[in-house]
Amino acid sequence: MILQILKTVCQKLVRNPNSYASLIGLSWALVSCRYGIMKPQIVDNSVTILSKAGLGMAMFSLGLFMALQPRIIACGNRMAVYGMLARFLVGPAVMAVASIGVGLRGTVLKLSIVQAALPQGIVPFVFAREYDLHPDVLSTAVIFGMIVSLPITILYYIFLGL
Repeated sequence: MILQILKTVCQKLVRNPNSYASLIGLSWALVSCRYGIMKPQIVDNSVTILSKAGLGMAMFSLGLFMALQPRIIACGNRMAVYGMLARFLVGPAVMAVASIGVGLRGTVLKLSIVQAALPQGIVPFVFAREYDLHPDVLSTAVIFGMIVSLPITILYYIFLGL
């Protein structure tokens, strides 16, 4: 069963242009940083325009998906609570353990914990919708994560003494 799932995921990743774009972008970043090569301004501006348009379309897609749902909490109250607990408690705890494991201390450690408590991005919802992997759960997590993140982030700032 696991091999079948891995095979399906690999096939979808190979067919997804985002996979190639990510590899090309990472390669370019490594080469340009190492050798100090700058992109022409027109290419840089074009990439910026495309990225801003893509984010707007993703937000529109999320809004349309949420509007078509019969309830605001599309995945159910229990799943939403589990998602919020995982996002705002388990996520920062795992980040704290991993950060300490790699040797982060002081303010950098505290900032990594706060960043782990920030709301979820739009891109995971886009992939969940594209591959039909619980987009209802992700849409609820994105919307309520944004609403809940401000007070949670302030509490983390106070608790960590930043």
